[in-house]
Amino acid sequence: MLVPLRALSTLSGLRAPLAGQLSVLSQRCMSTETPAKEGNVVRNIEQETLSLLQETVMNDKTKATSGQARYQKLQRVGDTYHPQDLNDAHHQQVMRQRRRTPERRTEDPFDALGLDPLHEYKNFRLLSEFVSDIGKILPREQTGLTAKNQRKLARAIKRARAMGNFQCTQNIT
Repeated sequence: MLVPLRALSTLSGLRAPLAGQLSVLSQRCMSTETPAKEGNVVRNIEQETLSLLQETVMNDKTKATSGQARYQKLQRVGDTYHPQDLNDAHHQQVMRQRRRTPERRTEDPFDALGLDPLHEYKNFRLLSEFVSDIGKILPREQTGLTAKNQRKLARAIKRARAMGNFQCTQNIT
């Protein structure tokens, strides 16, 4: 097992793609000069290695040209199916329809009012709208803010907590 690998490693000291290496490897295999008994063994190993390389290259080529993988639903005994279930084009169309269309986000309230969340660290009534009952900063999905303003708001809330203006569990409605 180690001898074929050693032969492969000594022969494949090339930096060309594998398909290009095969022709060079075949030329090197034919030009090895060793004593008669050892030469036959080495040539056999080199030829086996070369044939294995050619097989793997051919397998890779056939896999690449075979096209996309087919959709196949697992069928169990007793299951019924419609002939359309076996149609790949129909399956792809159904999957396209199932894809979630991005929902239009509401406009960021800070952008709409022209406010910077970092300058509102003293306004605890405004900040309390973006904090849950247990004191956690609400996520963007609930606040509707842009990523930039969400980061600024989080920094403002943390700044207000550090200054003592805003308690962790305070929620004034």
